[in-house]
Amino acid sequence: MSSKKIQMGTQEKWIVVVAGIGLLLSTLDTGIINVALPTLATDFHVNAASIAWTVTLYTLSIVGTIIVFGRLSDKFGHLKIYSLGLIVFTVFSVLCGFSQNILEIVGFRILQGIGASMLQATAVAIISTTVSEKHRDSAFGTLSALMGLGPVLGPSVGGAIISLCGWRWIFWINVPISIIGLIGCRYFLMRNKEVHNSNSIDLSGNLLLTGAILALLVSVSTWNSNGGYHLLTVVLLGACAILLFAFTKNEARIEQPIIRLSLLRNKIFSASLLAIFVFGGSTSLGFIIPPYFLEQISHLAPWQVGIVNLSSPLGIALLSKVSGHLMKRFKPIRLMTFGLIVMFISYAVLGQMQNNWSPLLMALLLFLYGMGGGLFLPANISALMEAADKDSHGTIGATQRMVQNLGIIIYTALASNFIHTTSESQSVLMGGLRNSWIFAALTFIVVIIIFVIILTSKKKVRVSN
Repeated sequence: MSSKKIQMGTQEKWIVVVAGIGLLLSTLDTGIINVALPTLATDFHVNAASIAWTVTLYTLSIVGTIIVFGRLSDKFGHLKIYSLGLIVFTVFSVLCGFSQNILEIVGFRILQGIGASMLQATAVAIISTTVSEKHRDSAFGTLSALMGLGPVLGPSVGGAIISLCGWRWIFWINVPISIIGLIGCRYFLMRNKEVHNSNSIDLSGNLLLTGAILALLVSVSTWNSNGGYHLLTVVLLGACAILLFAFTKNEARIEQPIIRLSLLRNKIFSASLLAIFVFGGSTSLGFIIPPYFLEQISHLAPWQVGIVNLSSPLGIALLSKVSGHLMKRFKPIRLMTFGLIVMFISYAVLGQMQNNWSPLLMALLLFLYGMGGGLFLPANISALMEAADKDSHGTIGATQRMVQNLGIIIYTALASNFIHTTSESQSVLMGGLRNSWIFAALTFIVVIIIFVIILTSKKKVRVSN
């Protein structure tokens, strides 16, 4: 019997590795291309705005299709959609590396993003439906660590690859890692029968939701470049609101909606979605803002900036495993609340940053933020999955990733506006950086208050009973 237990534990560890490979690759490729943009612009003889579409459209294709693939994975099997995602991601990674002009690389990046969407939509559901309940929280901790490392390792890994091998290898490096993931998928598909459901695919709901998301993302982009009161920005925000209203009406009237709106009446579920939005956006500021300060104020070399920027994901990676174990003793909502408080403290202090601050102090505060994030993220995944039926875990996992990505996009746009008018003045730059930190800290306060209200109300209910 003891050997059987060891075998089951080993199999579960490999399931986490396989699921983590896709999540790491798809998040890594969100940032790995950033350092290559100047090189690509030179090679393809285009300006910076044109080559930036390789980043923008990759992200749009993920956010715009992720719910669809989450839903498809609930119907046809999480590992099957995940395997298909690995194939699509790998094929178009190879083609990205062979691109000869701007149209080719932009087109291949869109299709690579669709593969990434399949991976992000299913990774959490693979674990929640395959790993035993006893080890699930620990598995979520490992997955959260990989989720935190991907975005910030992208620029570091990309810079090293470009220096040693050239920009094409930032895409081709995905191939051997993807092959390992595909072998693992094949192994588990042969030995595990996935549970499917008979739910229909709500095409009208998918189109309305995708349209609303795309309208929101394009409005953010136009707002960032033209201002919040620009006519196109206002029109797109209005279109987003109309499409969302139509989506909710559609979901309320059909028998098998994409997302059961009744879930939103679950206070913990709704609060957890809001929290992952704030976490995603605030964490992105921890990657964007420090380089401005460290390069322009502290005058550090790029490699030194990269080391400081690793502080936050290091904290996430270290504490995610701890959070997975702590969930055996504490409810996810309590761990999320504590993690949110730690992240708020970090950003509230960073909101007071001064010109003479040492890079070490910033690194310590970012590490503190990462520790809070590491406590928060596995608990957030667990809370969302606990609220949903098992046959909709793919959809809920996809929703979590979509909301987190929306937070990243919107907070990035806001931060760009805070520091857009920096000119040559260090005081103006510092003001913009401080305002970015303070904005994120204020949004943490809002979420913390909501969580405290939920915790307090739960206590009152128990006392009254």
